[in-house]
Amino acid sequence: MRACHTAILGAFLLTTLVGCSPEEAPVEKPRPVRTLIVTPVADGEELVQTGEIQPRYETAHGFRIDGRIASRLVDVGARVKAGQAIATLDDRDVQNELRAADADMRSAAAAEDLAKVALERQQTLFAKDIVAKARVDEAEANWQSARSRREAASATLSNARNKLAYTKLTAESDGIITSIGANAGQVVAAGQMVATLASTNEREAVFNVAETLVQGAPHDLQVKVSLSANPAISVVGSVREISPTADPVTRTFRVRVSLPGAPADMAFGATVTGRVVLPTGLIIAVPASSITNDGDKPAVYVVNPATGLLVRKPVTVARYTADTAYLAAGLDKGDIVVTAGVAKLRPGQKVLLEGAAK
Repeated sequence: MRACHTAILGAFLLTTLVGCSPEEAPVEKPRPVRTLIVTPVADGEELVQTGEIQPRYETAHGFRIDGRIASRLVDVGARVKAGQAIATLDDRDVQNELRAADADMRSAAAAEDLAKVALERQQTLFAKDIVAKARVDEAEANWQSARSRREAASATLSNARNKLAYTKLTAESDGIITSIGANAGQVVAAGQMVATLASTNEREAVFNVAETLVQGAPHDLQVKVSLSANPAISVVGSVREISPTADPVTRTFRVRVSLPGAPADMAFGATVTGRVVLPTGLIIAVPASSITNDGDKPAVYVVNPATGLLVRKPVTVARYTADTAYLAAGLDKGDIVVTAGVAKLRPGQKVLLEGAAK
């Protein structure tokens, strides 16, 4: 009896299953996504360095002759004009030399005049056949000798006048006294530094830069130099010189930047900040929300425009900002990158570009 019921129930179930058709699996609708068509752009890396303002020309001033300093008229920090006196020497000995040279000059000039008169007299007498030709030649030789002595005396007098001028040390250009090497009463040798003058005609910003930044950098870089105490005060300069050798202690290279028209607030010794952008090639900027992971590497989702399917592409990130990722490699111009909701996406998923017809 039980076997009969079991057979009837099995037949009923079989009949029911055969008579019913299975339901079809639901089809996944394309997921709307926000996208961005990427375009590579030229990019550069900004470098920031701290330096100081220095004069382009700094000259040690000294007397051209030996002597004892009678007075020093400037101190460190003094502003001087071109031709302004810096110091003087005791000129009494030089004055005596000048008077002696002047006296020799007058004596030689008188002797020349007398010799010339004698020559003219002998020439007149020779024309009248009163004296022999030898007397004329002798008078002419005396005159030429006297003239040579007068020229030598004139040169000696000129040297004495120059020497007197050398007892006064003057500034070669407008500038600021940065150091003092001698005081009043001190005996100095010719050429010994008495004062150092930093010219204010040209100022430069000087930076000590690491070797990695110097290598390959073009020499015509434009540098924006700003006063550290007041960044609103700035000027654009150009690299004038890069030291060919590194500092033996710091192993940095000295870079000098010319500052044409530098404002007066950029005084010598002032701390400044230099900013320069080094070109690094083409780069692609995408929103930081576009970045996902492909294993342990960053990646982005790219939409295949022909199929509407997602492809996950590994990328190389050059740098990040608060809301942007800058990609150095991994994408091509025209790629369609998904910019939001990447955590909920998967490769091969069908998507619909936002704004496209469904």
